[in-house]
Amino acid sequence: MTFLDIRGVSKSFGNVAAVSDVSLEIARGEFMTFLGPSGSGKSTTLYMIAGFFEPTGGDIRLDGRSILAEPSNRRNIGMVFQRYTLFPHLSVAENVAFPLRVRRRSGAEVSRKVEEMLALVRLERFADRMPAQLSGGQQQRVALARALAYDPPLLLMDEPLSALDKKLREEIQAEIRRIHRETGVTILYVTHDQEEALSLSDRVALFNHGRIEQVGKGRDLYDAPHTRFVAGFVGHSNFLDCTIAARRDVRADIVFPDGSGCADIPLHAAASSGTAARLMIRPDRLQLAAPVPAAGPGIDATLSDATFIGETFHFAVTTGWGAQVNVRLPAGAPMAHEPVIGERVRLSWNAADARLFAD
Repeated sequence: MTFLDIRGVSKSFGNVAAVSDVSLEIARGEFMTFLGPSGSGKSTTLYMIAGFFEPTGGDIRLDGRSILAEPSNRRNIGMVFQRYTLFPHLSVAENVAFPLRVRRRSGAEVSRKVEEMLALVRLERFADRMPAQLSGGQQQRVALARALAYDPPLLLMDEPLSALDKKLREEIQAEIRRIHRETGVTILYVTHDQEEALSLSDRVALFNHGRIEQVGKGRDLYDAPHTRFVAGFVGHSNFLDCTIAARRDVRADIVFPDGSGCADIPLHAAASSGTAARLMIRPDRLQLAAPVPAAGPGIDATLSDATFIGETFHFAVTTGWGAQVNVRLPAGAPMAHEPVIGERVRLSWNAADARLFAD
């Protein structure tokens, strides 16, 4: 059942269209992330749901009813920002209690709920401390506890971890996942960090220029991108110039600039024979071998660099027409042939792992 229904929502600031006809259905208890570059419309969409911006067009329905006519403080939606926005003159416990006192909850309920929320974010021992006495990660956990204290059915989080270092971000991500499992609250999460989006979310909505390019599980966006933008933004990608030699429905034969080619590549664009295109292959879906005749798609190239980075080997190879291709192989994976720099190699891949996008 749809819990949050975003229907054709748009937002313009003067002549600038920040969000254009965005529609999305979100289920109760789902963890949905809005991912995209700066200026793509993800935060603007979140702020319209929160009630901070009024849409230029469209509707937003929560649990079956429109919320556009309700002011932000009446929507009963929790919010966590990039900046912790804690009251510096109130203790940790008093910060968590604040939204409950505003709602005139009884003293007994406030005490019980504050204790419950601090236990949820594992800060029971810090109840009497002031925000200035906490680390950045601890302050963000207090902000999360405060946002959840009054049991909102929907929690909005706008780049909440971007001010933290990598190790601390990963720790708080684990806490957010745990809290989501334990509370079942519906979460809308905004980030420009694709790893964060993939690790946290049930589904991801990828924004670009005010529109949603694709919605799906992280694996869907990685393995089956619908557009060149999705392929380039999610994960690492190689894009190789080519020309479509022949098309058969949703598959095509292609020719590279040096005259070599590949057959039966999945095509994800409207294109005809002779059209310029880009072949996309993930670095982790490529294999290196000695340059011997082989069945299946592949390219002969020259190894130009090799780097060992802990869990993976990173190889750079140069094709016959001068394009550089990146290859990533697990460090522990057996290699039939370990090439040296300057040696000719064969790049190969499974046809299903490649995607073809028309220019």
